[in-house]
Amino acid sequence: MVTHDSLSMFLAAIGGAVLGMLLTLLVLALANGGTLSFSGPRITQLEEYVSRVDQNVGAVSANINLVSQQAASVQQQLGAVETALRGELATQGGDLSTLNESVDTLQVTRQQFDVFMGALSSALNDMQEMTPNSPGVAPVEAAPADAPAETNTITTDTAADAESPATEMAVPQVTQSADVATDAIAVYLFVDENGDGLLDDSETNLIGIPVSLQADSGESVASQESSDAGVLFSDLAAGDYQVMVDDTLGYTLLSASTVSVTVAEDAAEGTVVYIPVAAE
Repeated sequence: MVTHDSLSMFLAAIGGAVLGMLLTLLVLALANGGTLSFSGPRITQLEEYVSRVDQNVGAVSANINLVSQQAASVQQQLGAVETALRGELATQGGDLSTLNESVDTLQVTRQQFDVFMGALSSALNDMQEMTPNSPGVAPVEAAPADAPAETNTITTDTAADAESPATEMAVPQVTQSADVATDAIAVYLFVDENGDGLLDDSETNLIGIPVSLQADSGESVASQESSDAGVLFSDLAAGDYQVMVDDTLGYTLLSASTVSVTVAEDAAEGTVVYIPVAAE
């Protein structure tokens, strides 16, 4: 069985060799015009053909080399662009860090300004609440009967003193509401159409008025701008606070711009502050 297989393989190899030789002769005959007789001119033509093929192969190889060089150049340019982009991104990152630091500085400055405005508002309120009977007001002595000019002066001062209490601003109304969290303070700035000092259904909140909240120690707690839903200071610790209108934006308040409120530890309802504004 093994001998039969070996003989078959041997005969197959011989047959393949003979078939390959015949195919080679056939190709040569086709290339030589149908004959296997190679003359001098035929050989010369074949050499020229082979030379042209070699030239074409050389040209293709040169083109491949040129394309490779161009690809390498493009890759180098891409590397340079990538490096430049990375440098630009790093520079922009540094600029953003500087900008964030500037914003933080401005925020601290704004908080300090809020504290200053709160102290200034408190001082102005104290000045408005002073009466003619305060210790800082000197008593007026009666003038002699033969001094009518000084009598007129005394009459003018008395009239001014009588008008001083009328300039005092009413304190904003502070109420408790179950609609507000117990650790929150809601502030409503609204146009008081009926003059009752409370926000009615027909009245709306003013938008864009800055309102700040200051702790009893004078530290600024928060600052917001009013919206159509008012202003809400939430998550507050128990203690005393001052609600202040930082800027009326041209509106006329019908009450004082500052009011003191207390957030109690055992409060069952939240605090609501109503600050009425005069209609234009």
